[in-house]
Amino acid sequence: MSFKRRIQVFITVLILVVSTILTSYFLYHEEQIAAEKAFHSSQNIKRVYDSIRKDLESFYIYRAYANLRSTGVKEAMDARDQEKLYALTLPRYTTLREENPHLIVMQFHAPDGKSILRMHRKEVFGDDIAARRPMLKNTHATQSVHCGFEGGIEGIGYRIVVPFSDKNKYVGALEFGIDPDVIISKLVQTTKMETLFMLHESRMAAADTQKYQARYSGYLFSHLTPYQKPLIEEFVKENSSLNQRIIHYQGKKYDVIPIYLNGNDGKPIGIFLCFNDVTRGFQEISEVILESLMITLSMIIILLGIFEYAFARMTKKMVFQETYTSTILNSQKNIIVVMDNGEIIYANNAFFDYFHYRSLEEFRQNHRCICELFEKSETETYIQSEMNGMGWAEYLLENKERENRVRMTVNGITSTFTVDVQKMEYEEVLRYVVVFNDITNLNNLATLDRLTQIANRFEFDKILGHSIDVARRYERSFSIILLDIDHFKSVNDHFGHLVGDEVLKTFSELLRKQIRQSDVVARWGGEEFIILLLDTSLPSAIKMADALRQRIEVNPFETVGNITCSIGVAEFNLADKADDLLHRADQKLYRAKNSGRNRVMA
Repeated sequence: MSFKRRIQVFITVLILVVSTILTSYFLYHEEQIAAEKAFHSSQNIKRVYDSIRKDLESFYIYRAYANLRSTGVKEAMDARDQEKLYALTLPRYTTLREENPHLIVMQFHAPDGKSILRMHRKEVFGDDIAARRPMLKNTHATQSVHCGFEGGIEGIGYRIVVPFSDKNKYVGALEFGIDPDVIISKLVQTTKMETLFMLHESRMAAADTQKYQARYSGYLFSHLTPYQKPLIEEFVKENSSLNQRIIHYQGKKYDVIPIYLNGNDGKPIGIFLCFNDVTRGFQEISEVILESLMITLSMIIILLGIFEYAFARMTKKMVFQETYTSTILNSQKNIIVVMDNGEIIYANNAFFDYFHYRSLEEFRQNHRCICELFEKSETETYIQSEMNGMGWAEYLLENKERENRVRMTVNGITSTFTVDVQKMEYEEVLRYVVVFNDITNLNNLATLDRLTQIANRFEFDKILGHSIDVARRYERSFSIILLDIDHFKSVNDHFGHLVGDEVLKTFSELLRKQIRQSDVVARWGGEEFIILLLDTSLPSAIKMADALRQRIEVNPFETVGNITCSIGVAEFNLADKADDLLHRADQKLYRAKNSGRNRVMA
C-alpha cells in the first residue's frame, strides 16, 4: 500500500475511533463531564480573578509612586498643605478617573494615621482614619504595600495602600479604592460568565446601604435581575455555607463558583459568584448516535478531500522546492553542508567532488564528523574540532566577525578554506549550514615565500604575535631560532643565483623536516631563516638549534657541496614585545657570526 493510501486509511480509522470514543464517553459519562468541566472552570475563574487583582495592584502601585515622587508632593505631605497637594495631584487624579470611572477613592494619609487629603471628597480631612481601617493601620506599622477589600466612608472597595519614604523618613501613604464592579466587568469580559458580587452584612457602610439591598444567607446583592433572582434562590437552597455547586434551572445546568473575599482581619467581606453554563443537551441516545454518525461521515469526506488536495499541492511544491534548492546549492563551487547535531545530513556536489565520495552514507562510514579532517595546529590560526572549550560550529558562531580558516588534506593535497556557519532553527530543531570557500591559492600567495614555499615574514609576524598573546595568557614559554647561511654571497658569486635559489629551497626543506609539526619555520629575508618553537625553554631550544646546525653541516647540497650556518637563540620573557625577542635573537646571531660562524649562541 502506498504512503498516500496508508495516510487516508489512518485518517478514516482515526476519525471512526475518536468518534466512537467520544460518543460513548458523552453517553455514559455525562455527569463526570459536567463535574470535570466545573472543576476546571473553578480553577480557571480563580486564576482569572487573581490575574485581574494583580493587574489592578501593579497598575495603581505604579500610579501611586508616580504621584508620590512628583515635584513638591513630599513637601506638601510633610506640611499637610491640603491646597497645594490638591493642586499638584489633581491633573493625575483627573486622568485616573477618566481611565477608570470606578475609581472611588484617592486619599493621602499622614504617618500618624490621619487623613491629609481625599481627592474625591476634598472637604473632609484630618480625621483619624487609621483607627477604624486595619489595612491602613498595618501599612503605617510595616511601611509596606497592603491590598485587599475593605469598607470605608465611600463603601466597600478594593484598596491599594502604598507607603512612601524619603531618605529613611516615613512621609505617609497614598490609597486608591476601586469599586468591585470593575472586577466584575473584567471577570465577565474574560470568562463570559454571569458574575455577581455579594457583600457580607457585617461590612456594610453608609454608602453601601443604597446599593446593596437583596439579602441571602447574611450577604447582600447590589441588584438582581428577574433572570438572576431564581438562580440565586436555587443556589442558596439548602446551601447556607454557600459552597460551590451545580444547579438546575429551566433545563440547563450551571456551575456556581464562589470566590471568597476576606479582610486583613481574616473575617469575610464578600463573595464573587460566577455562573458557568455547563449544560449538555438532553438528546435521546438514538439522536446522539445518529448525529455522531452523520458528523463522522461528513468529517471523513471533508478531511479526505482536504488531504487529497493538500497532498497533491504539497508534493508538487516539495519536489519543486527540493529541485530549486538543490540546483542552486550544486551550482556553487564552495563546499556547502547542513549539519544536525554534528552529523552531515546534506552536502552539495562540491563536497563529493572534493572528498571523492559518492554518497553521505559512504562518507559516514569513514568519518563521524567533517571536523576529523581538519588539520591539527597548536595555534588558533586554523579551526580545530574544539576551540576554547566549545565545539567548532559554536565557536564559529561566537566569532563571526573574524575570518576563520580551516586546512584539510585529501589524497596528499592540502587546501585552505575560509569557513562560515549560519544557525537555522525551525520548530525547536537546530541545524547548522556551513560553507567552505577554497582560498588555497590566495592563502599561499599571501602567507608563503614564493621561492621556498615556507611561511613568509608577514605570516611569521602574525604567528609570533599570537604566540606571545597565548604565552602571556597561559604563562607558557617558547623560543625562537634565527639562522643565517654562512658565506652565501660566495655561493651566488661562484655558482650563480639560480644555484643559490636551489640551495635556499633545499635548506628550507631540510629545516621543515627537522622541526616538529607544532613548530613554525619561515624565511626571514635573503639567506636568513627563523623558527618558532612552542612550549620550549631556552636549554631545549639550544639543543634543537645545535642539532640543526650539525645536520646542515653534514648534508650535501647539490653543486655546492656542504654549507654551514650561524644560529642565534632567544627565549620569550613575559615582559617582552615581539621586537625585544627578535632583537635578542639577532644579537646572538651576529655574535655567532663574529665568533667564527657555524655555531650556536644564546
